[in-house]
Amino acid sequence: MAYEQMEVDLKESDSNVLNLTKQLDNANAAQKVAAEAMEAANTEKRRLLDEVQSLRENLESSENSRKDAESEVAHLMGEKKEMEEKLGKAEAKLEDAEAEFVANFHNTEAYTNFSYYFARVGQRRL
Repeated sequence: MAYEQMEVDLKESDSNVLNLTKQLDNANAAQKVAAEAMEAANTEKRRLLDEVQSLRENLESSENSRKDAESEVAHLMGEKKEMEEKLGKAEAKLEDAEAEFVANFHNTEAYTNFSYYFARVGQRRL
């Protein structure tokens, strides 16, 4: 009877070992799936981090371009103001020159020649 009991215990032990082996295989398979999922997640994380870095670099480049454009606009606005001031001065000089020309036209050679010509032509017609 002790021999029969040992055979039963051995079969039970073999069954337990087989059951534990299956559980271990299942656990290993689950661990492998988890490791693959973790690797996929890490790969995606690296891809996203690279994308974030690229976006940061693009943002920095865009900000630098915006600053450069703002600086250029400020420079051009300064030049525009200078040109407007020069134009204003030139227009004022032109107005002064026109006024002086009109005021002194009777003293010019052209006026003298015209007056002389008109006086001579006018006298002939009379």
